[in-house]
Amino acid sequence: MAKWIPGAAVFGLLCLMLIPAPGIWGVLIGGACVLAIVGSLFMLFLDRVATAILVWRARAKLPSKQPRRTRVVHAGSGMARKA
Repeated sequence: MAKWIPGAAVFGLLCLMLIPAPGIWGVLIGGACVLAIVGSLFMLFLDRVATAILVWRARAKLPSKQPRRTRVVHAGSGMARKA
């Protein structure tokens, strides 16, 4: 969705408050403006969620920087050391 649509919809709603349109035309114009604003907010939310998911998947595919350390137990000593 174009970035200018929410701005135009807000401008349209402000114009309807200052110069009201008569009857059904005012309702139709106002409804279209509200739908444009809600739709653009929903698309912005979906874009943010999709971006976060893609970043998370990219990070999950990268190898970790620190090797995993396992504990090795000496036979009969009861002591553990890091290998």
